[in-house]
Amino acid sequence: MLLPLAALSAWAVSVTSTPGQLSQAVTDHSVTELTVAGALDVRDFAFIADKLPSLASLDISDAEIVAYTFTADEQYFGCRNSSAANALPGHAFFGSSISNIALPEQLTEIGDAAFAACANLQSISIPANVTRIGDNAFNASALAGINVNVSEIGDNAFADCLSLTSVQLGSNVTKIGNRAFAGCKELASIDIAEGSMLQLIGDEAFLGTALSDFDFDRCPNVESVGKWAFAGTQMRKSALPDALSEVAEGVFFGNTAAEQISIPEYAEAIGDYAYYGNPAENVLKIPADVAAIGNNAFEGVTPASVVAYPLNVPVLGKEVFKGMNEASRIILYVEKSAIPAYQSAAQWNDFDIQDIAATDAPMVGADNAIKAHFDDATLCITATVEIESISIVNEAGVLCGKSQGSGCEVRIDTSAITSGIVIAAVTMKSGEVRIFKLRRN
Repeated sequence: MLLPLAALSAWAVSVTSTPGQLSQAVTDHSVTELTVAGALDVRDFAFIADKLPSLASLDISDAEIVAYTFTADEQYFGCRNSSAANALPGHAFFGSSISNIALPEQLTEIGDAAFAACANLQSISIPANVTRIGDNAFNASALAGINVNVSEIGDNAFADCLSLTSVQLGSNVTKIGNRAFAGCKELASIDIAEGSMLQLIGDEAFLGTALSDFDFDRCPNVESVGKWAFAGTQMRKSALPDALSEVAEGVFFGNTAAEQISIPEYAEAIGDYAYYGNPAENVLKIPADVAAIGNNAFEGVTPASVVAYPLNVPVLGKEVFKGMNEASRIILYVEKSAIPAYQSAAQWNDFDIQDIAATDAPMVGADNAIKAHFDDATLCITATVEIESISIVNEAGVLCGKSQGSGCEVRIDTSAITSGIVIAAVTMKSGEVRIFKLRRN
């Protein structure tokens, strides 16, 4: 049964509908503003798409979206099976003139390409119960800003939104799909909520955006960052979470605004073109566990020096350091015992290879305020601010020494650790903590 509530004007209409019967309630197809209460299903969204070409404003906040199973000869939005309850059907507003829409609070999913190519849709409020935004859901729409707090952002969900300048990423987001924001040329900021549960960033997720920063400190659960994820951005720091074991192919390719490269502490492999074209870096530090570096990974990077902590020489792809040693040979610092192996390895032997003892560069954290190095069995730590305490553990996590600070320079005996990894936790008077991981032979 259909109960027309009121005709506000020839172009603004308010109705109550039962599933599949909206076409009987809205007979003026020139309507530009429509409010619907009651219940809708996929047939009603097909009617809106096919018969209301001038519709600019739609309020279905008081309506329920119910499930519908198609009959054998039915097809809606290219589908021939069924449409779920509390889900906005895929392609429902694809390419439409809609500029304003209010969605039901009980909505749980926005379907694939639901608002793709909506050239007038500049903003939308996504209900709190939505857990998934489908593939291409807002692709090439006119969104200027968006607050997203869904579990999953689908592939290409916001790709090529050329007016999108900012994104608020809620704590519930666990997955950002492949190319989710790729091509958003004006996207300069991502505001990440405290307590973020983000785990996965897909391939090319932010490719070609204007991002200057991505705060991985706010999303400590990230397990994977895909290929070319931040390629062509304006990131000031090319940095990924330390827990990652792999730096993906091209992840920071062409990041010409980079002022610093920080390779994950536990990285074991660095992919092809990972840091290609990143600008000059003061000291490039290659962590101890890196076993392989891909083709052209550091082409165009021109550091003052390189520190390589692996004792076993990492296997290199083609032209890994292309351009780095062309003007003059850059110093490569390695452990004394590993110098002969580096000197006999192709590409590595292009460097001026010296004993790592000649530099104070720490293994973890590019930090100019604190430096750490070994003097035989003594770990020497110096800082530009006063040190409160230092704790030393071995790679098994066993506490092997502790010292109270005394000024800005502390020396601590590590003879209890005969060899292997030494981890030092340095607490400053300010309460700030710095972690250093060094190898003692």
